[in-house]
Amino acid sequence: MSKNTKIVVGIIVGVLIVCCVGAGIAAVVLPRMAVNMVEGAVVEDPEQAAAVASSMLDYELPSGFTEAGGMNFLGIKTVFFGSQNDEAAIMMMQFPAEMAGNEAQMRQQMEEAFSQQQGSGDFHLSYISTESITINDAPAALTMYEGTDEAGNTVRQVIGFFETKDGNAGMLMLFGAASSWEEAGFERFLESIR
Repeated sequence: MSKNTKIVVGIIVGVLIVCCVGAGIAAVVLPRMAVNMVEGAVVEDPEQAAAVASSMLDYELPSGFTEAGGMNFLGIKTVFFGSQNDEAAIMMMQFPAEMAGNEAQMRQQMEEAFSQQQGSGDFHLSYISTESITINDAPAALTMYEGTDEAGNTVRQVIGFFETKDGNAGMLMLFGAASSWEEAGFERFLESIR
């Protein structure tokens, strides 16, 4: 074997060893990093969830609701509010500026995702109305859907897109039984965010 061939073979063997070691490290480290990213993104403390929510908009929770938790993953902030009887829920999301891009397009994609979800499985919801309101001194729209769940109960959902306190795109969703909509305090909650 010539000297040049030995050098080339040596380089190739060295590169292969580095690649194998790198692949082994990646196989061990990357899954752990992904788990840590997701675990670090989940907020289970109600006080932290409330702080995230209040950074998006000012609100007064209906009685019987608490900040249940949230998530901050890839710059998307999400906060969940639950009722004591687990029959109603409120969710708030904030999208980073680089994801928002064209707000009309984002709104259309989110509404399409919700309409696909609504027509499948447990819920069959139909469009009822859209109301224009002001949230954080900016125009916003709340769209109401109503329908039935798999048990035949009438349910209601409101989805709204708004501008958060820091100017990013936000989304709000309320979901619960139509029979206890007022009792759940949803109307008072919606009044409090205006």
